[in-house]
Amino acid sequence: MLPYTRETRPAFNEIEVQLPAPYEASLSERTRTHLITSSWVEPAQSGRIRGFDGLRAIAFLLVFASHKINFQQADSIGDVGVWLFFVLSGFLITRILARSRIDIESGASTIRSGLANFYLKRTSRIFPPYYLLLGSAAALHLYLTIDNFRSTERLTYFLFGTNILIATHGYWPGDFGHFWSLAVEEQFYLLFAPFVLFVPRKNTIGVCVAIIAVSLMTKITMEDLGSSPLAIDVNSFVNFGLLAFGGIIGLTASVPPCSWLCSGTAQLFMLGFYLSLPTAFGTYPVWPVLGKASAILAGILLLQIFTGQKTWFVAVLESAPLRKIGRASYGAYLIHHFIHFETIGHALDHLGVEIDATASLKTLTELAMTLALAALSWRYFESPIISLAARSVPQALTRRRPH
Repeated sequence: MLPYTRETRPAFNEIEVQLPAPYEASLSERTRTHLITSSWVEPAQSGRIRGFDGLRAIAFLLVFASHKINFQQADSIGDVGVWLFFVLSGFLITRILARSRIDIESGASTIRSGLANFYLKRTSRIFPPYYLLLGSAAALHLYLTIDNFRSTERLTYFLFGTNILIATHGYWPGDFGHFWSLAVEEQFYLLFAPFVLFVPRKNTIGVCVAIIAVSLMTKITMEDLGSSPLAIDVNSFVNFGLLAFGGIIGLTASVPPCSWLCSGTAQLFMLGFYLSLPTAFGTYPVWPVLGKASAILAGILLLQIFTGQKTWFVAVLESAPLRKIGRASYGAYLIHHFIHFETIGHALDHLGVEIDATASLKTLTELAMTLALAALSWRYFESPIISLAARSVPQALTRRRPH
């Protein structure tokens, strides 16, 4: 995510839902236990999952490399980066929504407030930098010609419909093309949140399974109808399956797997295996057919990291460089396609300064500028807005469990 999502609620093994007295009296002991424990055991007291920022950093760097470096498997490398973002977002968002459903069933919240709180947090995270970028482009377009920014295209971008534009017109809209994945996520949030909050908590996994089934059927149907690989690749329902799969992993993650599976070595192996697939199978015709199935490995990796929080590999993912890149990965993803060394070169030419840079230096310069701007955006623009929105969200009634 693509969008960065951070869980800040206290660990469920340290708090319990305080049920209203009349409601609590009407519940059986089994139901009360289900509502309170319900598999929600966080790996850290702060509620933050260690290692996930590092995974966001890796995902962003994969996408950046696919867009900035010309090599045979570039598109496939970008795919695994985006799919890792999707599975990770589904993991976190589904857990957040399922918690809200538990609050609803306990009487501590309502469906209306749950939806309002969820959309407030999502919009405060995604909308400000996205619309600031589009607004800046619109302002520049008054004086300069910007490719792929005609009125219809502008409207599509503003409505988070870039993937629909790509599928219906059959072309990649230049520097705005990567907005397709943001469009998929926003469409997923819009449709998925009401499903999770309206159905009983015990059926949340069933909702995810149904979405995966629809995703597979959509892909099969589009292939049978002869749809273009591009249209299939950016289709909303095809990609919803990846987010729903992440949701299933998130809902079942507190059931610990075998200890050896959660070791640092096993975590590194799974990441390496996942990243090696584009090299081995990342070309036509295998990759368009089977590529998205590699997201299964991304889900296993999330499970490994969630349940193996104290390994040396998680410590590596928590290193300052990866953590900082991961924290600002959403802003970096937004702007990286618009950062071009050639633009800098033209500006310097007007100043009489000539630069003869190698391709590697150009790429590293673009990466450095992207990360610097994203870090500034995160610290001085995005983070304050997120904090303001968080203070506006009423918390469910909770209390510390006595020791």
